[in-house]
Amino acid sequence: MESEFEFKRDPDAILRQIAEAEEAEDDTRGKLKIFFGYAAGVGKTYAMLEEAHGVKQKGFDVVAGYIEPHTRAETMALTDGLEKIPPLELEHKGITLKEFNLDAALARKPQIILVDELAHTNAPGSRHRKRYQDIEELLRAGINVFTTVNVQHLEGLNDKIASITHVSVAERIPDYVFDKASSVELIDIEPDDLIERLEAGKIYLPERAGTALKNFFTKKNLAALREVALRRMADRMSRNADVSDPFSRIEVSEDVLVYVTDDPGNVKVIRTAANMAESFHGSLTALVVETAESRKKEQKAASQLKSNIELAEELGAHVVTMHGDDIAFQIAQYSMTAGITQLVIGVSESRRRLLRPSEDLVSRLTRLSHSAVVNVVPVKDYPVQRGRSVSASGLKLTAGDVWKALAAIAVATAAGCLIYEMGLASSVILMLYMLVVMLFAMKADGFFYGIIAALGSMLAYNFFFTMPRFTFNAYGINYPFIFVFMVLTTLVASSLTIRLKRQSEAGARRAYRTEILLESSRKLQATSGVAECFNVTAGQIIKLLNRPVVMYQMAPAGGRLEEPEIFDVPGTFGDGSVRALVSSEEKAVAAWVAANNERAGATTDTLLDARCLYLPIRGKEGVFGVVGLALEKEDEEFGPFEKNMLLMIVDECGQVAEQLASARERADLKLKMEKEELRSNLLRIISHDLRTPLTSISGDADILLSNADRLSDEKKRQMYRDIYEDSTWLISLVENLLAITRVDDGTVKIDSKPEMLDDIIQGALQHVNRKVKSHRVKVELADELLMVSADARLVMQVIVNLVNNAVDYTPEGSTITIVASPVFDKGKRKARISVSDDGPGISDKDKAHIFDMFYNGSSEKQVSGDYRRGLGLGLSLCRSIVRVHGEDIEVRDAEPSGCTFSFTLPIVDASSIESLEDRQDAPKGGSSDNREGDQWT
Repeated sequence: MESEFEFKRDPDAILRQIAEAEEAEDDTRGKLKIFFGYAAGVGKTYAMLEEAHGVKQKGFDVVAGYIEPHTRAETMALTDGLEKIPPLELEHKGITLKEFNLDAALARKPQIILVDELAHTNAPGSRHRKRYQDIEELLRAGINVFTTVNVQHLEGLNDKIASITHVSVAERIPDYVFDKASSVELIDIEPDDLIERLEAGKIYLPERAGTALKNFFTKKNLAALREVALRRMADRMSRNADVSDPFSRIEVSEDVLVYVTDDPGNVKVIRTAANMAESFHGSLTALVVETAESRKKEQKAASQLKSNIELAEELGAHVVTMHGDDIAFQIAQYSMTAGITQLVIGVSESRRRLLRPSEDLVSRLTRLSHSAVVNVVPVKDYPVQRGRSVSASGLKLTAGDVWKALAAIAVATAAGCLIYEMGLASSVILMLYMLVVMLFAMKADGFFYGIIAALGSMLAYNFFFTMPRFTFNAYGINYPFIFVFMVLTTLVASSLTIRLKRQSEAGARRAYRTEILLESSRKLQATSGVAECFNVTAGQIIKLLNRPVVMYQMAPAGGRLEEPEIFDVPGTFGDGSVRALVSSEEKAVAAWVAANNERAGATTDTLLDARCLYLPIRGKEGVFGVVGLALEKEDEEFGPFEKNMLLMIVDECGQVAEQLASARERADLKLKMEKEELRSNLLRIISHDLRTPLTSISGDADILLSNADRLSDEKKRQMYRDIYEDSTWLISLVENLLAITRVDDGTVKIDSKPEMLDDIIQGALQHVNRKVKSHRVKVELADELLMVSADARLVMQVIVNLVNNAVDYTPEGSTITIVASPVFDKGKRKARISVSDDGPGISDKDKAHIFDMFYNGSSEKQVSGDYRRGLGLGLSLCRSIVRVHGEDIEVRDAEPSGCTFSFTLPIVDASSIESLEDRQDAPKGGSSDNREGDQWT
């Protein structure tokens, strides 16, 4: 029975491994401890300083980074004995402001640093807009931080506390900063004690204390704030317990979707949705519906929408942009597709309107959403949300629509007069009015056009085409029905045409942007290098946003950015100073983004004075580069849909760059493995195959030394010959090994220059195997002055190896022929050098592997030659040398028997060379008298 459970894993062991892995990831990150209170004066800074002295006595390196200058003598006295970092002084509107010196803290890099007031907003000119962002950078650098914050500064509780105190706090921090802190210590005192401290002047100066007691520091407010702080502390403990113990969470998580609008009251809706997502342990999605009305909003409304989107992102939401005038339908469709079960919508508390132009958003969304719960958040003075969007231009009269409507009426009336004179039926004129109004509606901007066109068409038809003519009187019982039908039909037709036009425009924009995204994916997947990947990304961003882009690529080693590359868009900057995008200040911002893996620059809260918005191009393993998007104006921004598209393109670029880097690493690893395998095979083969010649040499030498007097002269000469041949074989082997190693590693340098091919061949024949004397060698040159561009030393090695190969694998008395003749290959004039023999030849099976390293042949056609003794390096070296010259070598059967090895080299025209005497290091071959038909024996 024990064997059944032998391979089962212990669940506790698995959880311990997961926890250890998470701890290993956070080893390099600093720890954050927050001293948390419900109001100023409860003793947060005092407790933090006391804690600092305690850990300092234990041997920790503690530094006071920034302590707010309080009027409390007891608190400030605790700063004595602590090393202090000098504050950063910034000039703003003629006033010198003192802020936390982040760079000095990073340079000092203590174990623990004290930074007071976590929710503080930094002065203009600081690196980050908020102090909590400074602290996050300290944590990334591995520095532990002690800080303080009050409950009213938490973003998620802002609305609740504002309703209690009637004061809206401007300085706030995202809830995740508080929840992800390593430790939070609640500093709590009774409200009565806090009021006594305030009255005693221990918190504020007497003149300010009186005002505070009448407003914020009432006993009712303090008691409520204390209760909120205690509840928030308990909520944080329960959340952390859920995270540390997965089995304690038995509820099923539910995702939350919030509809984001440009109304200021939407802030409360977003915060409520964030709290719901946290309570349900689900994700938060912020949905923005872009309608025809939203694209024509004023700057104030667009700025508020941007602010609401940033708040949603700050609270951990994933922002999604949809297009369409039917808002409820878009929300319902997305929620069903994404499987979201909780929808959060804001509505107005005021319901005094009796007449509504259409079904409101909540009613229509409740009817369309079958699988989701619609949560309604009442907001004071929140505008009524309609289920279908009506463009703002359709609710006010515009000069353009008036002129288009009058022109449509005039054209239809003129054409109707012609038809009337032709004697056609009046129904044709009615249809003519409808057709012309629809045609002009394609150019209209709003729905008000349809009202003017419908009423104007009715009046014109009544005046020009009803009896009596040229009056507004109409005699006939059918005319009232005709007029009503004409107005309704024209109004509906024009409205549908305008709506169709807008849907077509939205569809065209969606298709264009989607095509950019698909094209980006297709192009990025087709790239073969990181540089090409970055170039494609820059081109797609320019195509999407039409703004200059600056690309920084991470250097392969050293963790720094390479020199940037600018992708300009002509006419974007009025001053034409595109080089300002790569100034030293801009490079510093890009370097910060690469080092911290966070976005920075224009439109962000970090280094916001930069001229570009910088985004890290990152994968799972790190940052591969930085992309900078140029923004001409400080407040210039693009829409949420474009922002999502930009992030998707940049993220995909990072993924592709990571894939390319991984592929390169795999290729390098494979190359290293192949080299290691080559070395192992080389050592194994050498250790095996060298044993025979070395044993023969040592044996012959031993015999000659010990028994020289007993040996005949003929026997001695034979032994000397054997020693010489074995040693020559060893020398040739070593030379081939060294040559092939240099060629394959790329360390050999090709010294190509004009050379006489005849000199190369004759020089090679002086270094071939001595056994060549038992064969006939013929050299056939089509032109004695044939010149090639090559490295003579290496080409000699090729010819030597080919001739030696023919000597080893053919019987004695065979003929070896070296032929050189000019040919045309791919439109270029080249010299083909061939080495042929009339031996048994090579089988088709061996031809496929003849140039492989360590392949020495095993064919049944090998009837002679000591091929088993070779290492199979000669022909492999030949191929490597020829390929280094940009050519290739081949083998084919010779007629009537044997085989032919041939390769080409580029021919050099002798007329282009000033003199042959200028050539250096020319091979000194044998006599050039050995020409075609001569035999070398």
